[in-house]
Amino acid sequence: MRSIVYNGIDLSEWCSAEVVEKVAMPVVPDTMVMPGRAGALLVSSRIPPRLVRVRLFMDAGFRPGTNGLADIRHRVYAALCSTIGGTLRLPDEPEYEYRDAVCTDAGSWSSLFEDGEGEVVFTLLDPIAYGRVRTETGTSFEVGGSWPTWPTFELVTSAGSAVQVGCGDAFVRVEHAFSGGEVVRIDCEGEGVTIDGAEARVDVTLASDFFSLSPGSCKLSFTGCSSHTTSFRERWL
Repeated sequence: MRSIVYNGIDLSEWCSAEVVEKVAMPVVPDTMVMPGRAGALLVSSRIPPRLVRVRLFMDAGFRPGTNGLADIRHRVYAALCSTIGGTLRLPDEPEYEYRDAVCTDAGSWSSLFEDGEGEVVFTLLDPIAYGRVRTETGTSFEVGGSWPTWPTFELVTSAGSAVQVGCGDAFVRVEHAFSGGEVVRIDCEGEGVTIDGAEARVDVTLASDFFSLSPGSCKLSFTGCSSHTTSFRERWL
């Protein structure tokens, strides 16, 4: 991969690419003034959108002529102009994918000939990079990445009144009259639960807490099921 891939369109056919700058992530603090305290008290904080600058080099691999160059430029324009955003892969880390990326700035081509180049800026509204999908069938495993990830669980039930999956003090418990063999799917990111594909969010107990998995060693507990799988996508800051 020698160029960017935006919304599934690989620009390698027309351009090579170089990542000029990936700004280190700042933190935006929310504070409050405390009487008698110098400065302010940190209440919470958040990560803002991330900016990535990419330099594109016209590289068609042949001499397309004036009309051909114009055609290439317009194809690049169309590929980059997405009003709803999309996924972005960069040539220096092709195994990672950024979501909710929008091309928010672009310079002019420095030349209109075969060696033309220009610079674009992507705003990553979701600044976290998504890595490979992992599926685990055990209760202990390592979670890769450098940022918490949201798991999805699929449990094949035993006969009984409830199934539960937990991690530390957090757990999700689904109470239902199970005859055994039903498939319960728990989506922690979307806070959704289905039983054999049917909506079952109402069967989730009030004490349940849809949890994420932190990078590093992970230990899960399962009850009320004969088998289970855990799926997640590694996330990187």
